[in-house]
Amino acid sequence: MDNITPNNQAPEASKKLKLSIAGFIFLIIIGVVIAIFVTNAKIARQIENKVNKYKGSEQMIDSVNQNNDLQNENIEGIDSSQDSSGSTGAVSVAGALSYNEDYTVTTKSNVVYGNASGMDLKIDIYTPNGAPSPTPLVLYIHGGGFKGGSKNGVADDAVMLAKHGTAVVGIDYRLSGTAVFPAPLYDIKGVARYMKAHASEYNIDPNAFFTLGESAGGVLASLMGVTEGNTSLEGTIGGNTGYNSNIAGVINISGSYIASIVDTMSGGIKNSIGNEVGCSPVPSTTCEDEYKSLSPEMYITSGDSPFLILHGDKDRSVPTIQATTLDQKLSAVGVPSDVYVASDLAHVGGLLARYLDEVISFINTNS
Repeated sequence: MDNITPNNQAPEASKKLKLSIAGFIFLIIIGVVIAIFVTNAKIARQIENKVNKYKGSEQMIDSVNQNNDLQNENIEGIDSSQDSSGSTGAVSVAGALSYNEDYTVTTKSNVVYGNASGMDLKIDIYTPNGAPSPTPLVLYIHGGGFKGGSKNGVADDAVMLAKHGTAVVGIDYRLSGTAVFPAPLYDIKGVARYMKAHASEYNIDPNAFFTLGESAGGVLASLMGVTEGNTSLEGTIGGNTGYNSNIAGVINISGSYIASIVDTMSGGIKNSIGNEVGCSPVPSTTCEDEYKSLSPEMYITSGDSPFLILHGDKDRSVPTIQATTLDQKLSAVGVPSDVYVASDLAHVGGLLARYLDEVISFINTNS
């Protein structure tokens, strides 16, 4: 009978194999844990970057609005005792700030759209790169009591709007020291016709033009919406008379002017109105026709363009009753109109940023 030697190597090899498999599984588990940790860290960094980007954008917008407030305080007619800090009370309808950087923006500066009073009249054109074509166009009309300000003052906000996919034009128009009303309205209507004549060049929709004006610019923006087809207020600045100056909507920021309640406005604002129409004081029986000619309420009809009115309840220069009365007069004849009153803001500053979502929605709805 053969002697058989017990084989102890097989159990030992099996034991080693099991240990190897266990070690391999352990390494896989460790790898998965590390991968999850790294992925979560990346996600956290992405979230942090987005939050910082939002905060940076918000700070930039706040800085722009602070600059606007300072500019307004240096213009006759703006109550320099106002600020936009105010109370912390709730806003009647609050729009969440939305600052999307979906598009980069190309700026074409100092484009001459016409000539009047011995000067070239110029615009800055902001177009979103890669936006679906054609895009809406915002005619951005600066404030300044009809006697100050320029297109340069709206540059930052124009870029902000263009980043949302709408083209924007910053406008220089004739001020009261050069020419009186209706000269500035002629100028803005000239811009509208010029941009319609060049619509294909800038990939804009000629049927989706909007006016956006602040303070005195809001008065002119409103007049654009209620004087369509009024040949006496059209003018021929820049030519292009084969095109109309019709718009699809008005965005009025702190620029409501109802002549029938002009006494509610500050003395400085009334002086600015008087200077703009070449007649003072306002109100006055000797100047009644002149100062009323600048008031949008005098031209309102049922077929007018839709309005979006933004106002600060702490505005001591143009009181809230001006904005709400304009809204009521528009609504009374069936013109679509919405008014948003911010309880914690004053004249102009912070309103566009506060209601940016509403502005973009208004443009999209009426385009």
